[in-house]
Amino acid sequence: MIQENTPAKVGLLELLLASSGVQFVIPAYQRNYTWTTSREVKQLLDDIKAVLRGERNKHFIGIIIYLERSLDFSRRERSVIDGQQRLTTLFLSLYAVKELMLERGMEEEAKRLEMQYLINPYDETAKYKLKPLVSDDTVYQQIVNRDFKNIVDMKSNVWLNFEYIKNEIKNLTERFSLNDVLLAMNRLYLVCVPISNDDYPQKIFESINATGAKLTASDLIRNFMLMPIESVKQDEYYNKYWKELERLISTDSKKLESYFRFFLIAKRQATVKKSDIYRVFTEWFASTEKEIGVEGIFKEVVHYARCHNAVYAQPITELDAVLRKPIEEFRHILSDMPAPLLMEYMSLSKRTDTNGNPFISTAQLADIITVLNSYLMRRALCDLDTSSISNYFPTLLKETLVDCNGDFSNIVVVFKKDLVNRNKGNAMEMPDDKKLEERILNANMYNLRTWLTIFLCKLESEDNPAPVDFSKLSIEHLMPQKPTQEWCDALQTDADTYEQNLHRLGNLTLAARPDNSKMSNNVWEYKTRILASTSHLKLNEAILKKSHWTIGDIDERTRSLISSIIRLYPYYEAKGEIVTKIPVVIDCQEGYAIGTFYPDNGSIEVLESSVLNTAFSTPEKYPWVEEQRQELLEDGVIAYNDKHQLVFMQNYTFYTQIKGSTALSSIASLILHGNRNGWEYWYTEDGKQLGQVKGLKKGKE
Repeated sequence: MIQENTPAKVGLLELLLASSGVQFVIPAYQRNYTWTTSREVKQLLDDIKAVLRGERNKHFIGIIIYLERSLDFSRRERSVIDGQQRLTTLFLSLYAVKELMLERGMEEEAKRLEMQYLINPYDETAKYKLKPLVSDDTVYQQIVNRDFKNIVDMKSNVWLNFEYIKNEIKNLTERFSLNDVLLAMNRLYLVCVPISNDDYPQKIFESINATGAKLTASDLIRNFMLMPIESVKQDEYYNKYWKELERLISTDSKKLESYFRFFLIAKRQATVKKSDIYRVFTEWFASTEKEIGVEGIFKEVVHYARCHNAVYAQPITELDAVLRKPIEEFRHILSDMPAPLLMEYMSLSKRTDTNGNPFISTAQLADIITVLNSYLMRRALCDLDTSSISNYFPTLLKETLVDCNGDFSNIVVVFKKDLVNRNKGNAMEMPDDKKLEERILNANMYNLRTWLTIFLCKLESEDNPAPVDFSKLSIEHLMPQKPTQEWCDALQTDADTYEQNLHRLGNLTLAARPDNSKMSNNVWEYKTRILASTSHLKLNEAILKKSHWTIGDIDERTRSLISSIIRLYPYYEAKGEIVTKIPVVIDCQEGYAIGTFYPDNGSIEVLESSVLNTAFSTPEKYPWVEEQRQELLEDGVIAYNDKHQLVFMQNYTFYTQIKGSTALSSIASLILHGNRNGWEYWYTEDGKQLGQVKGLKKGKE
C-alpha cells in the first residue's frame, strides 16, 4: 500500500493492482508522449527479456511522482508530475498483452487482466485507470476500445509503440507464456512518490525538469498556469485557451517563448531577458490574479496573441481595410523589435472605453505603423545600428502611454514626437532627408540588399499596375562585379573609381533570377537585351533606353532613387510640437552624472558612464535606494568598471511614479545615495541650479 508523502518501491503490476478507485491523469500541461521504438520502448522490452531469461531478478526502471487528490470517499485522482512516459508505455504493454490473449481465445484471462489492472469496474466517470494527455487521447482510446481499423494517426507514437510492443511480446511467447511476461513485468519496479498540494508541486516539477530535457519558458508557463487547476478544468482551459494560443502563435515552444517575452514587455513597458521570462511571468501572474482571476489571465494571454497574430500572421484580406497596406509593408520588413509596442497598440484598437469606442482607431493605428515603417526602413537603408534600438521600443511604448495619460485622441502626434522629435541627434534618431542622402549617396548598398530589395519592390509596385512576383527577382549589378577589359575601356575609368561606384544604389536593379546569372559580366548591349525580358518592370524602363552605361549614369540614377526613398518613406515629425529637453548634470564630490530632463512628463534620461556614489557607511538608512540599485545591477543597467566605480553601462530613462511630479529627486537620491532634492542637485549646462530656471513647473517631490 502506498501512503501519502511516503516513497514506496513497487512492481509495475503491483502499482495498478493496489490502485482500486484510482485514475492516473497525464495532465494537459505535460509533454506529449515521445517515447520511441528505437530507444526507450526498446530498452523497456530489453529489461523484460533480461528478467525472463533469468539475467536479472529485479530491475529498477525509474520514478513516478504524482499529486494525489481525493474526489470522494471511493475515488482518487493521481496527477502525474514525472514519469508519464513510462506509465503510458506500461499501459500500452498491458493492452498489447490483452490483445494477444483475445487473439488466442483467452477471453477469461483477458477479462481478469482488464478488471485488475486497466479499469475501475464500478466507476463509469473514471472507468479507465489511465487518462492520457489530451493530444494523444484519441489514438489511445481507439486502442482501449479495440478500434484498430479506424486509427486516426497511424504515425503517432502511441500507435507505433503499441504495435511494436505487441509484436515483440508475440515473439517472446515462442519461448514464454503471456503469464511469464506479466510476472516479468512485475519484477520491473518503480519508486512511487505521492505528494500533496502542501509540497508545492510546481516547485517540484521545476526542479525535476531542470535536470532532464530542458523545458522552455513557455513549457514552464503552461505548467504553472494549468497545474493548480483540477483536471476537468485543466482540459477545458487547455482546449479553450492554450490550444487557441498555439493556433494564433505556434505549437513550437521556442516561438511561444518569444511570444511570452513580447507579452511581458508590453505589460511592463520594460525589457525582459530571455532567462527571466518565467520568473517575470509568475510575478505578473501573482499580482494580476487578484484583479482578473485565473481565467481572466488565460483570456488576457490569448487576447495579446490575437494582437500579435494580426500584426504578423493573419491573412491580409481579413484585416481592417485601412490596416492592410501598412501591415503588409511591415511584414516585408519583418522586425521583431517593435512587436511588444505594436501588440499594445493593436490591443488598444480592440479594447473599448466606457462609451464602447476603441481607445485607438484603426486609422490611427495605420498611421502609427506607417511612421514606424519609415523609421525602420530609413535606418536600415542608412545602415544604422539595429541592436541599439532593440531595447528602445519598450521605452518608446512607455513614453507614449505616459504622454497620452489615458487620452489617446492625439496618439499619432505623441508617437511622432516621442519617436522622431525627441530622438533628433541621438543614437535612436530617424535620419532626416539630408542625413539620408549623405549616408546613401556613395554607400555600398549591395551589402544592404535585403532592405534594398524591399524598397525597389515597393517602388515597382507603386508604378506598375500589373502584378509582379517579387520572389523570382533578385538584385543585379548593371556595371558587373568582375569587370572585363571591354567594360573598363567603355567606361574610361581607373580601377579605384570603378570599385567606388560598383555597389552604389544607381548601379543596382531588380532582375529575374535566371537572367541575373545570364548577364554576369557581359557587355552593356547584351545585358540590356537580357533585361528586356523583364521589360514589364517599370524600374528598368529608363535603363533600357540607354545605349551605354557610365559613372555619370550611376550618379544620376543614385540621386533619383534617393528621391524615391524620401518620397516612399517620408520623414515624420510632430509639426508644431515643441519637445522640451534640458541637458542636466550632477557634478559634486559624491558623484557625477549627465542626463536629459524632459519637463513635459517629468522623466530624466541618465547617460552612459555617469558615476554613482559608493562612499557611504550606512546603506541601511535608505533601503529603497539599495533595492533600486540592486535591480539596476541585476538588469545590467549599472555595473562596476575596472576602476571599481559604479557606473551606468547604458543610457537609461527614469519616469516619475506620481502624477504631477518629476523623477529628479528620486534619481539624485539613487546616484548620490540618501534623500536628495533633485531641484537643488541637478544643474543646467550653463551652471544654473535647475530649481532656479524660470518656466519650469515644480510639482510634488
